[in-house]
Amino acid sequence: MRQSQDLQVCTTAAEALEAFRRLKPVKVRRRRGKRYYVNLTATLDIETTNTEEDGFAYSFAMNIGGVNMVVRYIEELEEVIDGLIDSWSLGGSDYLSIYIHNLGYEYQYMAQILHEDWTIKNALYTKARQALYLRFGNGIEFRDSLKLFQKSLAGATKGCKHPKLKGDLDYSVYRTPDTPLTQQEFDYIVNDVQGLYEAIERLKAEHDYNAATIPLTNTSMVIEEVNRHLHTGEVQRAMRALSLGKHELELAYHCMAGGDTHGTRWRASRTYDNCNSYDLKSAHPSEQALWKFPAGEPFLLPEDVEEDELSTLIDEGYGWLGKVYLEDIQVRPECPNPTLSLSKTEAIEGPRGLDNGRVLGADAAFAYLDSNDYQRFREAYTYTDFCGVDILAFKLEYLPDEFREAVFDKFRVKESAEDGPERVFAKVCVNTIFGACAQKTVRDEYDILFEEVMERNKIKWEDKLAAMEDEAVIKTQQKKFPFLWGLWTSSLSRLRLWELQKAVGWERLIYWDTDSVKYEGPKLPAVDHYNQRIIDQCIARDAVVVNRKGKTVYIGVAEDEHPTVDYGYRRFRFLHAKCYAAEAWDGERYTIETTIAGVGKEQGKKALDGNIDTLADGLYIADAGGQALTYVDVPVRSRTDFKRRTRTASYIIMRPREYLVNAERPEAIKDMVAEIIVE
Repeated sequence: MRQSQDLQVCTTAAEALEAFRRLKPVKVRRRRGKRYYVNLTATLDIETTNTEEDGFAYSFAMNIGGVNMVVRYIEELEEVIDGLIDSWSLGGSDYLSIYIHNLGYEYQYMAQILHEDWTIKNALYTKARQALYLRFGNGIEFRDSLKLFQKSLAGATKGCKHPKLKGDLDYSVYRTPDTPLTQQEFDYIVNDVQGLYEAIERLKAEHDYNAATIPLTNTSMVIEEVNRHLHTGEVQRAMRALSLGKHELELAYHCMAGGDTHGTRWRASRTYDNCNSYDLKSAHPSEQALWKFPAGEPFLLPEDVEEDELSTLIDEGYGWLGKVYLEDIQVRPECPNPTLSLSKTEAIEGPRGLDNGRVLGADAAFAYLDSNDYQRFREAYTYTDFCGVDILAFKLEYLPDEFREAVFDKFRVKESAEDGPERVFAKVCVNTIFGACAQKTVRDEYDILFEEVMERNKIKWEDKLAAMEDEAVIKTQQKKFPFLWGLWTSSLSRLRLWELQKAVGWERLIYWDTDSVKYEGPKLPAVDHYNQRIIDQCIARDAVVVNRKGKTVYIGVAEDEHPTVDYGYRRFRFLHAKCYAAEAWDGERYTIETTIAGVGKEQGKKALDGNIDTLADGLYIADAGGQALTYVDVPVRSRTDFKRRTRTASYIIMRPREYLVNAERPEAIKDMVAEIIVE
């Protein structure tokens, strides 16, 4: 045994087995299923050494029921777990769930070896290298707690008795399973699993979960919470009516693509003085609380519907989505925001340029739009032909009262409740309800084949959907919120942002990002006029809140981000989407703030060295924060260069992140960001 702060920690397999066997496991059944779980919270974490030539794990920490273990070889971990499987009669439908924060990382080091010994029975992958869970045939289940909390480990364990310790292990140190751990290193390792154990126990207590009922993801928690408000058959019938067949669902998925983050193309790489910013308050839930949504059974329109007919549908209270034909399209020269995303076009002919993936013009194209995006498109572009080729239409009504109240109730708690678990969870719900509606029920899938090395096979949602029958497609949507509600939330938010962009003036607009706009010049009465419409709708829809400070709050209004000064930004500069810097008012003075995708906030600020004009094409940031990952797939192999024989397999090379600012190729940022370790 070894002491870590106030904890006694087992350091051998024999000690751990003896301690774990003293626990009294209780088996609990899932609410509407046959699988049983051992109702003990268990957590696992590994530490690794990574070089250009080699990579392996040198520490395996596990906590079960508050009892901690740190061993140094994977064979010791297996010995302990195998012993518990026998003692607790695991297997069949009896599972012990073990939480790992960022399972995708541990997966790279452990999956091949454990599959070789235990066999992975089934798994769910969100990406090729990221498993949401792994279930082995022996009754062991690994779950990704990062998906459960949607926070870093530091964020998840905040407020716990043993939070994640500050700082990080020095990954440049070469440690083997035989390298003695300093007390600081040992405490760091122990807190990772003890803190996660405490965070999950806290979550279970706050929501009355047990090991069988705790959801897999943060979004699933929110779905459960919303469902508690849905008591009548009316709302269930409303949701069932919006189930889509195979063809209709394909149209909806295509129309969902495309975000709205960028800046005025002719203002890039320049610095502007005296700027301001507005932020839409709870943008996504405000759409659900205030405006009309798809309702009733959707219906397909005949082929080749003229633009006038589609406009008439909008005027008569209908919405639509689908595939349209466009001819001779050209963004208006004064329009800062080309609204047509290349990702929503196909068979484009005679392209006339792109701006951050937005089409500036083309001789002709097929595109996927809904009627909210159409309203933006017709103001942003000139064109000679617009024809609905394959259109799905639906009546628009306010969301069912029970669903709408579930959304607004969480906003009310977020604004009015005192700090505590209820308010924290309300904030989670407000931020997540949109995502709960926007989940694809037919998604990309990944098959992982454990041959000599791990082979990954991606099955695209388009191919999966094509192979399904209508009945099976509709079945995937049962007990899910209608995808059309998620799609409509997203496109309404883009439309509302578009309206705010017009309010501040195209000639002043500099930058925007989903729910905020930044522009040159003073505070504007036009935004007050914009807000009055929102306020009137809040009053009409009984969506008004008095917050903790006694102030009346209206969901969806455009809030001044720096209300105490004339100009929130003394200076503002951007290069492209997710790449800007500003001298911003922090409540006391102007300080530099940055947003550079792939670079930490503090690292970005440091790189500018007090001058935002430093943000320019070619700026090299030696320390961008986090670690860059390179995955190395190799077969399982036995090695004898440590004190005992052990096995290693695939691994990850980790390097301190560096970053080169590139003003011309923002698309490259996405790949860079994907390499950052989430901690």
